Amino acid sequence: MVICIWNKCNSRCIMCTNPSDFWKSDIYTQDFLEQRILGIGKKLKKNEEILLTGGEPTIHPQFLEILNFTRKTYPNNQIELLSNGRRFVYKEFAHKVMQMPNLTLMISLSGYDSKTHDKITRSEGSFQQTIEGLKNIFFYFHPSLNQKVEIRIVITKINYKYLTKILDLIRKKFFLVDRVILIFLEVEGQGRDNFDQVGLTYKQFNPFLKDIYPYFTKLKELRLYHFPLCTLPPKFWPHVWRTLPEEELDFLPTCKKCLYKQYCLGIHKEYLEVVGAKEFKPLNLKLKLKLSDNFHHPILDIK
Repeated sequence: MVICIWNKCNSRCIMCTNPSDFWKSDIYTQDFLEQRILGIGKKLKKNEEILLTGGEPTIHPQFLEILNFTRKTYPNNQIELLSNGRRFVYKEFAHKVMQMPNLTLMISLSGYDSKTHDKITRSEGSFQQTIEGLKNIFFYFHPSLNQKVEIRIVITKINYKYLTKILDLIRKKFFLVDRVILIFLEVEGQGRDNFDQVGLTYKQFNPFLKDIYPYFTKLKELRLYHFPLCTLPPKFWPHVWRTLPEEELDFLPTCKKCLYKQYCLGIHKEYLEVVGAKEFKPLNLKLKLKLSDNFHHPILDIK
């Protein structure tokens, strides 16, 4: 269950999936959000996660109150917080948040240094704040409270050649991280508006896959989001997750010929509009798969 709790942000990420005028609305008051949080109870499943997103949720003026209200209302559901991590640079704030049980923090990291990260966030000093914020998160981290931390990297034209450097930075400074997510750029919102600066094709990225593969064993967990199966060698398939909503995806007519269509994410519709369909081919190589009953992660292994 996804709840947007704030439409403002202290970064200006060049590939943000929100539209450029997203910040103009003033509806996100504490009362509005508490009513919205109460309202999801009719749809919320017993073990379903509650994802708090934005904008940047942590800079909402009443963020801590909203977070605590969500926890009190749904004491057993895992709360997921999608954040750029910058406000966690303040130790008192980090300490208060990290008292929360059943909490997963999803922190965005766009580069291995200020030059690459800040170029993407278009916010000077954001890299240093995110790094210091992550340090504070892990300082106050309580695994006994069922807390998890993941670091998310959106793959763009600006940073795709430096992914191993970003992964090495994570291994060196944040080795306790539960998982790292590599997310192929979504061609929507500002990511579409600025496609000439950040846009990347699967074909362009493919040569760099070999450099990433060793990190599947070097890190506790490394996932791939937004990858159709035909864009990857099969050995990567056990690390692919399906996380995009069905209405944003499409399959080509030729996909009907693919032996693995039922396990595939599909293709982002706006990617097809901007880039085209030439990269995508039906797969007919017969492989023995070890499958799960998790729709989002259907392939566990290739035998």
